[in-house]
Amino acid sequence: MIDALRGVVVRATSPLVWRWPGHAPRKLEAFARAEEGSRLDLMAAAHATPSLARRARYLRHALDETRHAAMFTRRARELRASAGLAPCGPPRADTEELFARLGELGFLAFVHLGEQRGRKQFEVYAAHFARRGDARTQAMFDGILVDEREHEGYTHALLVELAGADGARQALRRARWWSAWRGWRRAGRAITHALYAVLMMALYLIMAPLAWLPLKLRGRAARKRWLLAPPRS
Repeated sequence: MIDALRGVVVRATSPLVWRWPGHAPRKLEAFARAEEGSRLDLMAAAHATPSLARRARYLRHALDETRHAAMFTRRARELRASAGLAPCGPPRADTEELFARLGELGFLAFVHLGEQRGRKQFEVYAAHFARRGDARTQAMFDGILVDEREHEGYTHALLVELAGADGARQALRRARWWSAWRGWRRAGRAITHALYAVLMMALYLIMAPLAWLPLKLRGRAARKRWLLAPPRS
């Protein structure tokens, strides 16, 4: 249900998202940071898994994420340059230590759902740029989609290998709930930060006259002392 609603939103907002002035490079930069974060988590998973075969898959996946981050960053810089904007820096992200927090089964389920969402989203964007005639951006998404489909497939295969078909479904169900909870917490933090900024601005506007009042009273007191001072002989 949530994934279906997300797909509707992505399709409905794509024309506005990509045509909004200056927003396209920022969105590509956000994708680059997400890919970099995935790379860090996959490297940690490769280090922690007891299976050499799965380690090789995680490392290969991490290399793909590195390449995707570079592709998004390069295209963002091209769009910035064409708009006369300053170039962006390299993508920076932190690992969430998902493998340690979720365990290998939960990690695989989370990654599978993320790759599935990314694949659906990028398919919408590739079609959008095809309609706009932007062959360069379309080709970038089409190239990344080849890897996204492969990642989606191998993570599901590993889930079934580790837990069986029923166990894989249960792991995916838990991952969906955890992803929703994670998204809700992130949204809550963003709203909290925005609300804090608004409240501090309002407090500043309220307190500014009070800060000016002592200066005004001090000036009045000085004028009063000057008027009451005896004349010099």
